[in-house]
Amino acid sequence: MGQQQLLLIILVSVLVGIATVVAINTFQSASESSNIDAVRNDLVMLKSSAQAYFRKPATLGGGGNSFDGFTFEKIGFPADEMTPDGLHARTPNGVFHVWRANSDELGIYGEPLTEIDAVVDITSLVSDSDYFSISITSDTLVWLNTPN
Repeated sequence: MGQQQLLLIILVSVLVGIATVVAINTFQSASESSNIDAVRNDLVMLKSSAQAYFRKPATLGGGGNSFDGFTFEKIGFPADEMTPDGLHARTPNGVFHVWRANSDELGIYGEPLTEIDAVVDITSLVSDSDYFSISITSDTLVWLNTPN
């Protein structure tokens, strides 16, 4: 009887260990997915704010039908950290970069923080492929790159 109880305790311990590992992996995957969704939502919000900036007259602090001079600061983007030129910003969700701002198009990169393993300089992309890239015009949003 003692051997059966010992084997049963070992079997239960192994099953609990396996269940714990599966739960940790599931939680981590859900956390990464949530972060990617949050960056996607931030970019959609940026699109709306950028188009409002485009349409707002220059005399009122907007672009006057141009994206020239666009910065995260000018649209009041809620960033924890921003470069002095206003073209790079960090939020709790990710790091964002303006890569193009001309008269009729605005390009922004968004990189989820789950893709960044260390404290980095926010003025450059960290990942080679795990980032979003969008192009915004006066009335459209085009997703150029999306993480897998």
